[in-house]
Amino acid sequence: MVESGCFEIYASMKRLREKIAKKLNLSEDLNGEIIFEFAKRNMEKIEDILEEFADNLVEGITNIVNIFEPEVICIGGSYVYHTDILEEKVNNALKKAKTYNKEIPKIVTAKFENSSGIIGATLL
Repeated sequence: MVESGCFEIYASMKRLREKIAKKLNLSEDLNGEIIFEFAKRNMEKIEDILEEFADNLVEGITNIVNIFEPEVICIGGSYVYHTDILEEKVNNALKKAKTYNKEIPKIVTAKFENSSGIIGATLL
């Protein structure tokens, strides 16, 4: 079944946690850290979910590159806590990404981790 909707349906950490929990028969109500601990112990079972997440995230990044041509893309939120299992997948997907004669910019994680959004909002 193909889903439609906003980018969050395809590449949010919430959605990733839900898919991992479902695949590993865990309660989706569990703390995200617990779900990712199970994920690290069962990498072979969730490999397809991680690759799909990375492909979806990179598709969004590619769209940003094609529209805005940024020099750097900063990813925040709870992604920064799980780069140990996500970063390689995202980098592999970036290598396959197609842009319109533009290079994929450097991808960095937010300095203030999951607090970046709230800090930015208070500075407005």
